[in-house]
Amino acid sequence: MKNHLRQKLTKVEDFDNPKVSLEQYITPPGLAADLIFFAYMNQDLSGKVLDLGTGTGMLAVGAALTGSKVEAVDKDEKALSTARKNAEEIGVSDKIDFEQKEASKISEEFDTVLMNPPFSQHSNEGISFWATATSVSARVYSVSPTSNRGGIKKFLQNTNHKVIDLEKFEIELPSTYGFHTKEGHKTEVDLILTEDTQK
Repeated sequence: MKNHLRQKLTKVEDFDNPKVSLEQYITPPGLAADLIFFAYMNQDLSGKVLDLGTGTGMLAVGAALTGSKVEAVDKDEKALSTARKNAEEIGVSDKIDFEQKEASKISEEFDTVLMNPPFSQHSNEGISFWATATSVSARVYSVSPTSNRGGIKKFLQNTNHKVIDLEKFEIELPSTYGFHTKEGHKTEVDLILTEDTQK
């Protein structure tokens, strides 16, 4: 199944004109497939699933390909337009409910949150995603830069969530913005699974 997911997810279109203010990067298909397969094998895609900050729909489409119903939110309508198109072209639009919404405005309860939040080396935007995810769901699957691991673990100390699995990957981020001088650069990221110990 993982190879099938990876193959399908290579068809997900990137941001047409990514906004640097929103740190818009597409999740690499291989990493997305690993995250989705991991969640699927843990039977965490069978309940209420939220893709928080869906972007162009990579994680939502991946979850839908396993048969899951997904709610996918993003505050950028242009990204959502691409995400809807991706879901339609890959044949899973009936499985995903896309909605334009700020991450901080979500209060509905979910069983599982999937997210690749802003890497936010210079702001707390990524932590704001963690704040929402840990307050509304029992389990969180997230991609985060390894350099942020300490800050995330420190944040989690003040929540009911604890890290129950963590794997490190090296990914190559493409040259996305005009100020990028290299064709791409490698960066280390963590795939983190947290669980609410009170639920």
